[in-house]
Amino acid sequence: MSRFTLAMAAPGRLVDVCKRHLIVVTVDQIGPLIAAGGITVNGQPGAINQLVTTCDVLEAGPLTGTLLPEPRTLAIVFEDDELVIVDKLAGLHVHPLGAYRRGTLLNALLWHAGAREDRPWAAWRPHPAHRLDRCASGLLVIGKNAAIHDALRTQLSGGAMERRYRAVVEGVLAHDRGTIDGPLGRDPQNDYRRAIVPDGQPARTHFTVTARATATTTVELDLETGRTHQIRAHLASLGHPIVGDALYGAAPREPAEIIELRAIELQLEHRGARRRFTA
Repeated sequence: MSRFTLAMAAPGRLVDVCKRHLIVVTVDQIGPLIAAGGITVNGQPGAINQLVTTCDVLEAGPLTGTLLPEPRTLAIVFEDDELVIVDKLAGLHVHPLGAYRRGTLLNALLWHAGAREDRPWAAWRPHPAHRLDRCASGLLVIGKNAAIHDALRTQLSGGAMERRYRAVVEGVLAHDRGTIDGPLGRDPQNDYRRAIVPDGQPARTHFTVTARATATTTVELDLETGRTHQIRAHLASLGHPIVGDALYGAAPREPAEIIELRAIELQLEHRGARRRFTA
């Protein structure tokens, strides 16, 4: 059993407190865990809607199938009590996925929030507000509670959160700037890849050339939408895939899980002010 003495200014439902502080258990497992008697309050089995308050003692265990906190150095660009912005390394998964249950950014964030393998309660639960492919690097914003996460997602969907990327592509782009406007959906030839298809979701990418070399071009990109693999698929549609992105037709190289795509700038509204962060 893992003990946690609650310290909060106002009472809350047990299920909500656990969703915020029992962070090695995924949110969808919290309710079933409480219903099965896996959480006690002051030594008694807890109920989902039970109110808990300051100095109540919560215990959880034994826990199975949990996410493991792991010590890992994080490149933190900004942090306060509502959100944290990290500079993610290329080759690092954001979430545990499939065979990648350890060594992800989320495992490191659990540790950063205060959880340990023998102490699953922590100060806050990481809520990544957007995606960043494993093979890409750069800025990623994480909310520290569900309300902040929802507010960040609203900014993202409404265009108030702006993201800029830098990519190095194969070949020499002829135009100094342009817009790629092509609806994206699953590639009929490869279910994991995205492609411009007639019934796809609307997607627009603006690019500006910043440097040209003999066989490559460096571009900066701004997105009007945030579709899966949008930058990768759109650049490949021009015949200029990102360097290292073999999935989209670039020449393979080692390490294969790293491509020349980086999130370099993030702008968002935070605590009544427009904030700009750079990698």
